[in-house]
Amino acid sequence: MKKGFTLIELLAVITLIAIVIGFAFPAIMNRINADKEKIDSALTSTIEASANLYIQNNKSKFNDNTVHYIKFQTLVNNELLDSSVLNDYRNYCVKAIYSSNQYTYEIVSTCVEG
Repeated sequence: MKKGFTLIELLAVITLIAIVIGFAFPAIMNRINADKEKIDSALTSTIEASANLYIQNNKSKFNDNTVHYIKFQTLVNNELLDSSVLNDYRNYCVKAIYSSNQYTYEIVSTCVEG
């Protein structure tokens, strides 16, 4: 008696595995994309909080009712942001806009420190 699998049995197993992967792949990709969005949101919140701390620590540099740009490098230099952020965002800034007695923040890719 011969031992082993026939070609048909091997093809059937490969086909079943391909079907399972076909059903699982979209769910896995959706989960990965959702996790990326959570990470981006957390990073944005961290950067905005860092900019807020920088403004609070340097009140004399900031005039109310104006727009200010704070470079990510400035936040790193003041130990408010980890330098690993600069790997992908070296030239980015936080645009801080003072309105209604509070700052709102926006991350922008080009800026002039001020």
